[in-house]
Amino acid sequence: MSDTVTAAGSLTFEYELTATDIRSGLHGRNRAVRSARWQRILLPVCTVLMAVGFIAPHGPGAVAGKDWIALTVMTVMVTLVLFLPTIQARTLHKTARLQGPTRTTVEAGGLSSASAHSSQRMAWSLFGRYAERDDVFVLMSADKRSGCLIILPKRALTAPGDIDMLRAMLDSRVPRA
Repeated sequence: MSDTVTAAGSLTFEYELTATDIRSGLHGRNRAVRSARWQRILLPVCTVLMAVGFIAPHGPGAVAGKDWIALTVMTVMVTLVLFLPTIQARTLHKTARLQGPTRTTVEAGGLSSASAHSSQRMAWSLFGRYAERDDVFVLMSADKRSGCLIILPKRALTAPGDIDMLRAMLDSRVPRA
């Protein structure tokens, strides 16, 4: 349920994070953080180059026994990197699910969230940037790798204009990634 309080310039909404929300938030972070983008590009490229290096000297049908082990390990590493956001999302969702429904208020001073087991208040200065995906807004910490995230699902914003209002509030306080 979404409640817009325009007089105070705040937006309050309730949601429960899903694994899909978390995965989308991690994808948004990975696109905004340079080292994460490079990792997703360089690891597969390096793996392919190493595989070619193993196969080329022997020919396609004559790969040595220990070379197969290295090729298998490299393939597993690439697969893990490509599916890391999905694996992380499932793991993080197990913890997020314990919190239950969350009520978040976005206002001039920052964000405040409360659930059955916790509450927190965060000033805008904590966030270095934000990203918008089709289904979530992702607020990222100011550190270089954006290690901390706040994921706000758009599906929780049900009143007309809530998404635009939240976007305008974020644009006026946090740089877009």
